[in-house]
Amino acid sequence: MSTIALPDGTRSALSRLRSAFDTAWSHPRFGGIFKVVVLYVVLVEIGVQLVFGRIDIWFLEVGLLEIGRYPKPIPREVLVDGAVIGALYALVGMGLILVYRANRIINFAQAQLGAVPAVIALLLIAKRGVPYMAVIPIVIIGGALLGGLTEVTLVRRFSNAPRLILTVVTIGVSLVLLILEFYSKQWVGGNLIDSLAFDYNSPVSGVEKRIGVVTYTGDHLMTVIVVVILVVALGAFFRYTDIGIAVRASAENAERASLLGIPTKRVSTIVWMLAAVLSALGVFLRGPLVGIPLTGFVGLSTLLFGLAVAVMAKMESLPAAFGAGLFIGVIERSAIFATNRAALSTAAMFVVITAALLIQRSSLSRAMELGASSWQAVKEFRPIPTELRDVPEVKTARYAVFGVIGALTLAAPWIFGDVKTPQATLMVLYAIIGVSLVILTGWTGQISLGQYAIAGVGSGVAGGLAANQQWDFFASVFTGAMVGAIVAVLVGLPALRIQGLFLAVTTLSFAFMVEGVVLKREFFGWMLPKDGAFIQRPILWGRIDLSTETDIGPITIMPDAKFYYLCCVFLLLAMAMAKSLRKNRTGRILIGARDNGRLVQAYGVNLAATRMAAFAVSGFIAGMSGALLAYQNTVFSPGAFTADKSVELFVMAVIGGVGSISGAVLGAVYVVGLPLLPFLRDIEFVGFLTTGLGLMVLLMTLPGGLSEGVFRIRDNWLRKVAAKHGIHVPSLVADSLQESKLEIPSGARVASLDGSDATLVADVDVLVDQPAAGLVPCHQCGAQLPSDEVHLHKHFQPSTNGSTPAAAAGGRR
Repeated sequence: MSTIALPDGTRSALSRLRSAFDTAWSHPRFGGIFKVVVLYVVLVEIGVQLVFGRIDIWFLEVGLLEIGRYPKPIPREVLVDGAVIGALYALVGMGLILVYRANRIINFAQAQLGAVPAVIALLLIAKRGVPYMAVIPIVIIGGALLGGLTEVTLVRRFSNAPRLILTVVTIGVSLVLLILEFYSKQWVGGNLIDSLAFDYNSPVSGVEKRIGVVTYTGDHLMTVIVVVILVVALGAFFRYTDIGIAVRASAENAERASLLGIPTKRVSTIVWMLAAVLSALGVFLRGPLVGIPLTGFVGLSTLLFGLAVAVMAKMESLPAAFGAGLFIGVIERSAIFATNRAALSTAAMFVVITAALLIQRSSLSRAMELGASSWQAVKEFRPIPTELRDVPEVKTARYAVFGVIGALTLAAPWIFGDVKTPQATLMVLYAIIGVSLVILTGWTGQISLGQYAIAGVGSGVAGGLAANQQWDFFASVFTGAMVGAIVAVLVGLPALRIQGLFLAVTTLSFAFMVEGVVLKREFFGWMLPKDGAFIQRPILWGRIDLSTETDIGPITIMPDAKFYYLCCVFLLLAMAMAKSLRKNRTGRILIGARDNGRLVQAYGVNLAATRMAAFAVSGFIAGMSGALLAYQNTVFSPGAFTADKSVELFVMAVIGGVGSISGAVLGAVYVVGLPLLPFLRDIEFVGFLTTGLGLMVLLMTLPGGLSEGVFRIRDNWLRKVAAKHGIHVPSLVADSLQESKLEIPSGARVASLDGSDATLVADVDVLVDQPAAGLVPCHQCGAQLPSDEVHLHKHFQPSTNGSTPAAAAGGRR
């Protein structure tokens, strides 16, 4: 390859210019100012202007804007307006960083902790006429109390749990606070929820100055003053106060800080209170500038921008978060000004978050990464031990359980009634999405908060093919599933470099992008069903018409019931796919990669290909569910696939038990089916138990979800059956000792070899009822062996697969 030879004078000039740039960039006094100027020119004057200044031309080319629009630079006043609003996003981002540094988790309830007191205060001003200054204590004290209460009651309880479990707890907290925000609008605002902006009557609202296309008010100036004061105060707090220094020390190394006598629990409480106050002030000051959406939620949309700020600041630097907030605000206002579409700003956040994470991936420490990617509380539940499968009571119980489940499944349309049968079908479709989450989260260890968004894309594609092109039912469903697989792989590509908590941020931003852009007819109308188009339910194989009722003797099966049975068949198909994946080599590799990816790679496993396969299968199942949703609803509704629904479905999978296929189904039955029962329909508290509140209660008692409780009951019964028939099942004995922490009787002995094999033999045989002290029976030949000669016996020799013959005879764990 030939290179361009530069003249010596040009080369020398470039060298001097680079040297001067490096000197200015690293200058001890003015380097910071120089960096800010350079970043402003590159990101705003070049980046933002290049993208949003020419976006009109791009939209004209694809027919999204009317003829006559022309490219124009973003006015400076719009950039300033965005910077002011971005300063408030910086407050939310700073709160996220504080909690992350204190607890090493991403607090998905961060914005919502501030939204509840802030929304109440704003509505008191607008609807009740309460003076502006009188509600300030509600914002500050209310936010502090809410943050402190959350830390004391929940965060401390899960302080020893894996970080992902605590992160899931914050998701549950956010859902509870979303409900509280919804009801607070009704309690304070009454029934007059008919507008998006009110007159907040702040002390400086009357001051106005129009510059170009933007009207600045006194609220803009007050926002700047308050934010500057808060930033300076935070800097002084962390630098000069004892508690601030303690917070910094705890953030660096909590264990070392505890050994030095720092009260880390008290420090954590202060951090949560401070973070909640920052969010409350951010939401409260944002209200007079852009209003509050009374038909939606303030916290969830604000959280997206706060996450973008925190990620750009590497989850550690408060000054960087302030600068990132200004940039995020500029992007948001520029996107709205250039396109007159607020949804595009959320799509831009997906690009910003993904790019920031990929660029900064190398700066994350190994300890931080490993802690973020552990999912130790996910439990997989084994089948019935082989020793007990042929016992008459066990066989009868298995047939009885399957019979009851089958009978309830078939009778569901009559149990719920014709009116509620579509909701029962929705329960089945949600269970299919739950199965996809088991593959992705339970077995692969990747948190996905955008699974319902993938289902939405599959629904749009399948619905478009059915309504616009009159495709066959099975062809439409298969295509929608394949599109779901492709989208999942594209979203999962960053997972090769972004793990655990940070992938959750990426998938959440993806869910917002799908909601605001991908499923909008103005952007992807060619892919989606036409407005008002009807998606006809099919006639399967030319015989079974799913759009009409059918009489079978005295029983009349309604159309909704027939489609419900069809969705049950697809649920069985999804479960079979997941079970097949888990049983083969790919499934075993996924479990190993989830627990220790580096060790799996040491055996020559292509970890990237395995993870992409998991994303593809998970996306295929989610896309299949979305395609069936298109036929279920018959009319495609782009607004149905919201980001908060994706979060709710993730919570549903965790409630059921994200480590097992049956747990996904159980979670859907609990969350969707329980409120449909006739005797529970009118009890509002049931809805709380099936959302965030139910999640938090379950994680306190059953970390493995409802399925853990079911399998505990099963194993306790199996122990009684084994004792009744005198059958020794080592796995059940080990479980009982571990879970209930029973004391081994005085006559019991644990077979032990040398130090390297002691754990192996202890896992094989924990003997509770020995006929003679000091002797270890072989469960294969019945010989009584002295404990110091066990390792010489042929049935206790390790086999080629790493287990012992005695273990194989006694059942596998």
